[in-house]
Amino acid sequence: MLRKIIYKEFKSYFRNLNSIFLPLIFFFLIISIFPLLIGPDKNLLNKIIPGIVWITVIFTTLLSSSNFFKDEYNNGFIETYLTSETSLELILFLKIILCWIFTCLPIIFFIPIVSIFFDIPLKNSFVILFTLIIGSPILVSIGIFGSSLTLGIPKNNVLVPVITLPFYIPILIFSASAIESVSSGLPYEMQLYILTALLCFVLPIMPYLLKYTLTLSINN
Repeated sequence: MLRKIIYKEFKSYFRNLNSIFLPLIFFFLIISIFPLLIGPDKNLLNKIIPGIVWITVIFTTLLSSSNFFKDEYNNGFIETYLTSETSLELILFLKIILCWIFTCLPIIFFIPIVSIFFDIPLKNSFVILFTLIIGSPILVSIGIFGSSLTLGIPKNNVLVPVITLPFYIPILIFSASAIESVSSGLPYEMQLYILTALLCFVLPIMPYLLKYTLTLSINN
């Protein structure tokens, strides 16, 4: 069962390559436009590029998770998951990981190139990379949870950002604080520890929350 689900997820992502390339195109458009608007001020660019990267990742997770369960809900796959012998929590955990791999990981791969392009210091680049690796799975998990809460509601594209954005704020605050601290030569490890603790808290419990919300959506 798990093998079939993983094959189905890979097939759906590669069938719709827009879900992989559109976030990358959006990312590079934003990265390219801001320097043209701001000018060649290197110090200013070094300060705002990490924020631009994080805003791009947030929009990417919102776009990828707003209708995450829509097709499976309409096609009856949710009922199949609920009645299968395979643990639903494990299935949902795999779906979260695969969503992160195909939406956020491609952007993370290009962070070193962006750092070289904008001449960002190596230490700053590593902190940006670490905050994205730790924080983006949390964003994906919360986004998918918001999608499950609005499952079956018409035109839920507006509701998902309203539900999820407040929960994104702590991740953004601690990530921005870590990046600002390393830029100022201050300790930044505590912010990374907090982000790691949030990841260890959110990722294990999210499949159980998703199972509960999906069960409610199907029963209603």
